[in-house]
Order: sequence, then structure tokens, then C-alpha cells
Amino acid sequence: MFIFKVGGAFTTATATEIVLMNGALACNVFWKVEGAVAMGAGTIMKGTLIANNAAISMAAGGKLEGRMFSTGGAVAIDGTLAYLPLGCGSTPLTGPVAPVLGSTECYALFSSDGAVTNTDTTIVTGDVGTNVGATTGFSAGDVTGTIHASPDASTAACASDLTVVYNSLSALTPDIELLFPAQFGNKLVLTPHTYILNSATVLSDTLFLNAQNNANAIFAISVNAALTTSVNAKVVLINGAQAKNVFWVVNGSIDITNNTDFVGTVCGNGTINFGAGSFLAGRALTEMGALTSNSMTATQPTICSTTGINASSDNVELTIYPNPFSSSLNINLNVSSLTGDAHLSIYNAIGELIMNTPITKELNSIETGNLPSGIYFYRLLSDDKIIRSGKLISQK
Repeated sequence: MFIFKVGGAFTTATATEIVLMNGALACNVFWKVEGAVAMGAGTIMKGTLIANNAAISMAAGGKLEGRMFSTGGAVAIDGTLAYLPLGCGSTPLTGPVAPVLGSTECYALFSSDGAVTNTDTTIVTGDVGTNVGATTGFSAGDVTGTIHASPDASTAACASDLTVVYNSLSALTPDIELLFPAQFGNKLVLTPHTYILNSATVLSDTLFLNAQNNANAIFAISVNAALTTSVNAKVVLINGAQAKNVFWVVNGSIDITNNTDFVGTVCGNGTINFGAGSFLAGRALTEMGALTSNSMTATQPTICSTTGINASSDNVELTIYPNPFSSSLNINLNVSSLTGDAHLSIYNAIGELIMNTPITKELNSIETGNLPSGIYFYRLLSDDKIIRSGKLISQK
């Protein structure tokens, strides 16, 4: 337990950081202040702050694992990422029961009743197809999976299973209604629950999904209207959240605009459009309407349980974290499933190779401190074959 008693005002300089080490927990840290609390821009604070009869504030870009309380003054934040501290006997959240995906698991992009069309170069890990119409514009060299150019037995099974998945998600009882759908995101932090938004929803800035160190926690987000994103919006997974455990059900069209980073399996009943530079760590599945993509990257997040993914990667399990990253990347790979030597290649936004690292063991760590902030792409290769590809984000 750490208790700091401050006899007057308490301030922090710009970019101050409280670092917990050797088992220290933010839930065991307390700051009792007999005056105003003013935290400078970019401060990373840990613990519960109590300002007695005075204001408390955190300037732009601050992060707080803890709480901010005042017994008699205003509380002001500016673009703050804040979440309750973990541990200390708090009840772990698990969220709802995940739907059974069936054959939809294999698909990254799919429509039950509409054309699936791509323009420009789109990189996909997973199957692509439609059960009504045609799938066009995808290059076999850019798709690690099967391109179903026309309806077949696989797309028929996917269409049937998608109805089950959509209905299962729609039937979930919401725990929490989010009351400002037109201002969704904006550094909002969600924990594992079933959420509902009852009107047209716009995802802006950043949405954080916090699994509270429970890697099996499920997030279900229901939108009872159209879903759109602003340019450069992103969904960020923190504290163990996994893309395979995030589900969206949208009763309307879906428009993922340029340079959006989206996470999870999204099931809709209207058209789906992905703008240039967008990234999907999950699946985009619609029961009706066209699906269009334009120079984007889509990676379905689990190992396919049926046919679809190329045989060379059927048994390959790859996890790269954190993403976004700052100073290093961790690569977890079952190397025993590969037929030859593996290496990870990282490219910048204009396609220049900037890093090529051999992968020789299950857990690997790569120092990335010299990479400036921005968007990068990776490819895992074995015997000169692309096993996995995707998008990485550097944030300094």
C-alpha cells in the first residue's frame, strides 16, 4: 500500500509518469491532497487522487489507471484515457457468451446477398465471397485464403451460419446503453459487457476495449441504426483484449472510412464499405447488400476450423503485440507448425522494407525504438511463402 499525503496543492510536470514495479498495483496507491491537483499534459498517473475542497484537473493527453475525486471542487479532463485500477479483489468481468461462428469463422469479407467488390490493392487473410452475385477485384497473390468468385457450397453454408450469428448477437440482453451514439469513441474506455446504441452511431477518435487482463473476455456492441467512422478513427485493444472476442451487430449500413483501424467481427444487414487505408482485425459479414473495399487490409483473427485458409498456414498460430507499439514488439509463433525457416518483414506506408527479422523460437522480441510514429505492414514468411500479413501502428 502506498499513501501520499500532500499538505497543499499538487502539480505534475508535462509527461510525468508514475511507474509501478515489482508487483505494485494502482489499486493500492492513494494520493490525499489538501489543495488543488493539476496534472500536466501527457501525465501518466496511477492510483486514486482525492483533492480536498479544491479542483482536480488533467491536461491534454493524460492517462489514469485509478480515480480522480474532489470533495468540493470541479473535475476537468482533456482527452484523457482513464480506467479503474485492476486487482485488489475486484471482480473480473467476462462479458456475454460468444456466438458460435460456424463456417463464418473462415471468412474475412462476406455478403449473403450482394456483390463483394474491391478496387486497388487489398490484402486479406481469410476467405472472401458472396452467396448471391460475384466477388471481383481481389488478387490471389494478396489473399491468404480462398476467393469465392461465385456462390458455392462454402458460401451457402456461410450465409446460413451468418443468420444464426446475427440472430444470436441481436438476442443478447444489453447491460449498458451508451447514450451519445453520435459521439461514440473520443477515448471512451469499455470493459467486457453487452452494449447498445439506439440511433445512428459515429465512431470518432479512439475507442479503447479494456479486457482487465482477462484474455477470454467478450465485448458485444449492438447498433440499432447505421454505423460510420470518422477518418483516422481507431479501436484499440488494451489489457489483454483480443480481436476474436469482439463482436458488433449493426442494424443498418456500415461505412468504415479512410484510415480507420477497426477491430472485431462485425455483422450487419446492410451495405458495408471500407475506405482507402482502412484496417480490419476481424471479419465484415453482411446478410444483405453489397460489400466494397478499397486499398485496405483485413485479417480474420482465428485459425479457421474448416477449409479456406491456405494449407501452408492451417496450423500456424501467430500473435503480435502490443499493437499499437512503441519501443518493442512481441511475436508469439508456433514455429513447429512451419515447414521451413521463418522471418518477419516490416514495411513502411510506401512499401519500403525497413526490417527483416528471423523468427527462431516460440516467443520473440524485436526492438522498434528507432521506428517513427506511423502505419506499417508486416508479412510472416516461411520458405518464401506468405503465411500471415497485417498492419502495425507505431505510437511514440
